[in-house]
Amino acid sequence: MVKYLSTEWAEQAKKKILTELDKAKDLKNMNASLLNVVQNVPPDNKTVYFYFKFVDGNLEELITGSDESIKQKNAEFTITGDYTTFVKISDGTTSSAMALLKGRVKLAGNKMKALTITKPIDTFNACIKKIETEY
Repeated sequence: MVKYLSTEWAEQAKKKILTELDKAKDLKNMNASLLNVVQNVPPDNKTVYFYFKFVDGNLEELITGSDESIKQKNAEFTITGDYTTFVKISDGTTSSAMALLKGRVKLAGNKMKALTITKPIDTFNACIKKIETEY
C-alpha cells in the first residue's frame, strides 16, 4: 500500500496508465495538461501538486509533490480543491465532473475543452483508483 500523492503512488499511477489504458480507445488521443492543487493535505494541512500531461493519448509526464517547481508547470488546466474532494475523485466516490458542478473544485482553463476531456479523465481516474492506496 502506498501513501496517496506520494512519489511511490505517482510511479504506480504511471505504470498503470501506461500498461492498462489504450491511448485511442480509453484516452481518446487526449492532448491536455492538468495541474491539480490539492489543499489541506494531512497531517500538516500543506498543499500538494499533482501534474500530468498527455500528448496524442500518450502519458508524457505525471508528478506529485509540494515542490514549487511543479506549481510552475505550464498546465492547460488548473484544478484546485480540498484533499477530501480529491480523495473522493481518486477513490471513485465522485466523478471529476460532479465535483466541478457541485463547486467542490475550481477549474481554471478553457471550460469548453474541459468538457471534451471529462470521459478520458474519468477513465484515467478509474485506472489509478486500482492502486492500493493509504489516504
